[in-house]
Amino acid sequence: MSQLPQNLPLSRDQVLDEVDFLLTVEHALIVEYLSVRCALGYDLDTAHGGPVTEASREAAAEANSQADLLMLKVGRVARALYGMRTVTALGRAGEIADATGAVISLEPPTREQLEHLLEREEAIAAAVDARYARLVPAMNADGPGGAAFPATLRDEVEGGTHHLDGLSGLRDLLAGQPITDLLRATRRAGDTDAEKALLRSSDSTYAQLLEALGGFYRDPFGDNGGESRLVALAAMHSFDDINRSLVRAGLLPPFQMPLA
Repeated sequence: MSQLPQNLPLSRDQVLDEVDFLLTVEHALIVEYLSVRCALGYDLDTAHGGPVTEASREAAAEANSQADLLMLKVGRVARALYGMRTVTALGRAGEIADATGAVISLEPPTREQLEHLLEREEAIAAAVDARYARLVPAMNADGPGGAAFPATLRDEVEGGTHHLDGLSGLRDLLAGQPITDLLRATRRAGDTDAEKALLRSSDSTYAQLLEALGGFYRDPFGDNGGESRLVALAAMHSFDDINRSLVRAGLLPPFQMPLA
């Protein structure tokens, strides 16, 4: 998605379009943090493919915590949008432009990108913060424009300007360390039939999770939304178990988006 026009007032629809886009960015960031957690060894014992140092074990846990926080944020934003715009599915952004217009890929990170993960995460976080910051004046403007947005949505947009701050834990744990030596799972292609089957299971569970979340976001306060939430929680638990098995084999979850 291209940058919003600079130094021009934003319409209500432009703001909501950007919030929609940022929801897909948050999804990509969740995948990013889960990939980092997997790459560092998940929560496994070192002998079974888990983290090789205490710092990398704490970093894997921190990446998971950040993913959890972003999952909660996506849910809050979707609920805040309810009645203003329908969130029909949880899409995922493939890229984002930073303040200079340079494009940063948001596809699941490659091994090379993981080897430079702090630089990558900082660049992404700065770009996301800038996109949220662009919305804050429009949402808080006096008059009909600003009043068109509920306080809950304004709060979430303002809170969205702190992704870079959220990296402090990973930065403290990993700064100055040779990341290459800490990576435990880096493959996304299976070598055996068993590995390929496990990768397919990961993707099918991911698709089930996204479908359930879409049902919840369409009607977060209704009975159908409540049932979808229960299905999503069950899929999350299965996804967690499958991905732990992938990491034990040195594999990263593919995070293939389902075909539309």
